[in-house]
Amino acid sequence: METLELEKKDGVAVVRLARPPVNAVNNAMMREIRSCFSELSQDRDVAAVVLAARGDRAFCGGIDLKELSSQQGSTTSDVRALLDPGWEWRQAQYSIRECLVPVIGAIEHAAIGAGFGLVGVCDLVIAGENATFGLTEINVGVLGGASKALRLVGPSKARRMLFMGELLPAGEMYRLGSIEEVVPAGQAEHRALEIAAEMTKKSPIALRLAKESILRIEADEMMQQYRTENDYTNRLRTFHDSDEAMLAFVEKRSPTWTWT
Repeated sequence: METLELEKKDGVAVVRLARPPVNAVNNAMMREIRSCFSELSQDRDVAAVVLAARGDRAFCGGIDLKELSSQQGSTTSDVRALLDPGWEWRQAQYSIRECLVPVIGAIEHAAIGAGFGLVGVCDLVIAGENATFGLTEINVGVLGGASKALRLVGPSKARRMLFMGELLPAGEMYRLGSIEEVVPAGQAEHRALEIAAEMTKKSPIALRLAKESILRIEADEMMQQYRTENDYTNRLRTFHDSDEAMLAFVEKRSPTWTWT
């Protein structure tokens, strides 16, 4: 794989994002996430998956803005992508959320934008004490992530994250009940592996049915909400202000809004 690393040992799979320096999500990563987690779902020797990342700057710094900007106005032969530009990314997230075995996020450094979305579809989340979480999309001319924030931090904090693009430290996420544990920096993957190892001792059938049952109880509301968010991002992207926000971010300057 070009954008991911996969290791399997003693009933636990470790999937690491591997696009340094910030593991930005591009189209190739979306496809590889979907393929990887779909295959892991069918692997009877895997009891749990740990989702981690390479690098010392970010778990995931969001969508690859350079690729996104280059695609603006372009056409595609994929009918789904033509009618619904957010389809591929939603499917990647579905593959994690609906993986037949539990997925434990091991988060170090920043998980922002699309990275926050990945956090939101994990079953359990372990964070290093220096990890930060945020919905920074509004700063770069797109939207998204509110559906995950509503689930993780509640309606008031979700609104602040969506409107302000601020980052929350791991300790605050833990206080809000969003993550399972905060551990010393650099230890998130190790702790996630310890929890995953305990899961390998459970009945493989019971574990999979437990995962399916809680997803059915929660229903599909969060992902349906995210579909609505995609629609609003697509609306925002039709305005020049969206392009200006993205360009200003890349050029490290303040944007100039024109109401166009």
